[in-house]
Amino acid sequence: MTTPNVIVFGETGAGKSSVINLIAGFDIAPISNRPVGCTFQSTRYTVDIGGVLFNLHDTAGLDEAKGGTVAKHDAIVQLYTLLRRLNTGVSLLVFCMRGPRIKESCVKNWRLFHEIICQRKVPIVLAVTGLENEENGMDYWWTQNKEYFMRYEMYPNGVACITATRGKKMSRDGYRFDEEYAESQFKMREAIRTVYLRTPWQVPTAEWFKEIIEVSYTPGKDPEEIRQSRLVLGSATEELVKRCEMTGEEAKDLARKLNTFQYFNHYDL
Repeated sequence: MTTPNVIVFGETGAGKSSVINLIAGFDIAPISNRPVGCTFQSTRYTVDIGGVLFNLHDTAGLDEAKGGTVAKHDAIVQLYTLLRRLNTGVSLLVFCMRGPRIKESCVKNWRLFHEIICQRKVPIVLAVTGLENEENGMDYWWTQNKEYFMRYEMYPNGVACITATRGKKMSRDGYRFDEEYAESQFKMREAIRTVYLRTPWQVPTAEWFKEIIEVSYTPGKDPEEIRQSRLVLGSATEELVKRCEMTGEEAKDLARKLNTFQYFNHYDL
């Protein structure tokens, strides 16, 4: 049996590496308190959950501000590259976001990877971090914000409202959020154990990129075929603008970068 691949992705500062350490039960992924991410590229960590080994893939933060370790679109291309190159397929996506506030980019990142790239074929768990100070308990956050996700047709297969920190050391024997941390570990482990695909899904080449490659980079194609390939790129850009709430320039830039990746790697895909 192959080891299931779990992709942990989300914005910079959402606590992806801390969530991996939470799941593992000890520190295996480096973390940073800086406002920019410390993960430059995807890293795999193998973790035992209830007697089953899982490959947890830590990824570069999305939507990182200028001056960060990885530019926003480069982080997206890195994540797409990882999804395409996993020979044993993908069994689960874990989308990390930091509460209690919902950022505008949440919708576009969710749609890009879950709906467009993975075509809703891979289950997704929503992990909301930073909820250790919620007065009514961490799960109350979902009660208050569920309607927002439903409005945008974002339906997670599992939701874990958690903390990924133990907080300050309060005594010789414990930390401020030990109880919440233990609860959070149980939630994440249980979500992964129950939701992941037993038969992994292989992420296919997006048809719009495939058409661009077949037409644009094949010698001897006539001008009309090249024009048609440009129309395909245009429709791809429109899709990114419409469903992922990108600006036209953002969508064009991302489409070009993903197209370049697939051109140089299409013989292996």
